[in-house]
Amino acid sequence: MQRTFKTILVLLLVLLPGLFFGLGERPVYKIQEVRIAETAREMIESGDWLVPRFNGELRLQKPPLPYWLTAASYQFGGVGAVTTRLPAALAGLCLSLLLWLWVRREVGEEAACNGVLGLVTSFLGLRYFRSGEADALLLLCISVACKLGFDILSGRHDAWRRILFGLALGLGFLSKGPAGVAIPLLTLLLASLVERRRGGVRAAVAHFFSLPGVAVLLLVAFGWYAWVIWRLPEASQLFFGRQIDETFITGNHPKPVWWYVSNWVEFFAPWSVLIVPAGIMAYRRRDTEMPILIRFAWSWLAVVFVLLTATVNKQTQYALLFAPPLALILGHYLASADGGFRRLNRILFGVFCIAALAGIGFALRKSADVPQSLIWLGLPLVPPALARMLGVRSLSWPLVLVAGLVSTAFLYSDAHLSKEPRKLAAQSVMSDTAGYSPLFQIGPKPGAGELSFYAGRVVRPVDAEDLPELLDRYPDIWLVGEKLPELPNASMALIKQFDELRLVKLSRRR
Repeated sequence: MQRTFKTILVLLLVLLPGLFFGLGERPVYKIQEVRIAETAREMIESGDWLVPRFNGELRLQKPPLPYWLTAASYQFGGVGAVTTRLPAALAGLCLSLLLWLWVRREVGEEAACNGVLGLVTSFLGLRYFRSGEADALLLLCISVACKLGFDILSGRHDAWRRILFGLALGLGFLSKGPAGVAIPLLTLLLASLVERRRGGVRAAVAHFFSLPGVAVLLLVAFGWYAWVIWRLPEASQLFFGRQIDETFITGNHPKPVWWYVSNWVEFFAPWSVLIVPAGIMAYRRRDTEMPILIRFAWSWLAVVFVLLTATVNKQTQYALLFAPPLALILGHYLASADGGFRRLNRILFGVFCIAALAGIGFALRKSADVPQSLIWLGLPLVPPALARMLGVRSLSWPLVLVAGLVSTAFLYSDAHLSKEPRKLAAQSVMSDTAGYSPLFQIGPKPGAGELSFYAGRVVRPVDAEDLPELLDRYPDIWLVGEKLPELPNASMALIKQFDELRLVKLSRRR
């Protein structure tokens, strides 16, 4: 127990800063994050948690669970960047705990520690566990469903586990749609075939589900949809149809089929260079005993790859779905590598450390605050030093050092290198606009949600053609945008400007 406590302490020294430190450093500006943040804020403002709205208009394209959790975070800690990202960071922490317990039981503590470090400190992990988007929540639900399904597949199919399996699938669907159900089910079916379970696929499916589990799945996944279709039949058909079309048919972010393969080095840096040797080692040892969990992880990875490759819509955040099975595979690889694989790992870790230290040193040279620079440079050294001092054998100190360096580099970038003017514009211009009414934004619907988010109220979008009519109704209006039209019968007074974003007062000429 004491050894486990020491291991957890060192892990937390890497994971907790990577997940929670400086969550509010970046402004809320990325469109996927803004949609959830502003929709949740409007839920709080209106008190209507059942019908999501974005800039005052219906927002039914995506499931509501991320909005509800973000709104709950706002209720707890107020509306802000930190509370926008807190649900994702907590999901990342819960996922780390789930994988650590799961891998520790099935494979061993060293593989569990390696896998968790790789999960959180990869580029995609640090990027999306620290963002107010829905992907971290979806990943947690899928992983819980896969873990429960794996237990059922392994013979632990009691009644409560089947009910929780249905609940996890339902919450996954309510997080971001069909992927939350399709990935766990297809993974379990493929794993059943690989393991050649007695009775085949039909018997395996019968193990996964029970009548109460199916009822929970249907209620959780489709209860809200049924209510919306009943209350708003015409609108729901439009929005739900748009989601299916954009994701599976036409796609608003189409990419070639090889897109994920061509970007895997960037997505999972720095650990992506280990994927090839891990695959080679697994192939060479295919005829020897491999832990059933690792075979399950390869099935999981294959299912995600096929589904994402076949989908027309391809985006960076979708690649996060690869992260849990890769964490399981790489964690086992690092724990079991020997001979040439071990020597290769040592060389790679040396290159990682040199590159990361050089990058951090170059960035800190530009800082005028020398004491702060020394603190940043010393942070990655604390966890490996503590691991050596406490004698933690299940954690490789080079691995901990690399994870700490990567995490520190990302946090430093968040704190000092991510504050471009265009990202700060909405926050700077829209603060303290309570006295400006009526306030509109110029541009197509549904408009820029970050303007409403930082204004603390809905800033409705209008077209240039609407402005004369508005000036007939109001003697003065306030307008925000980058490209503002000039009206012949109106005067324009600049109130605020940051970068290219301007807030002006339009008045009728008398």
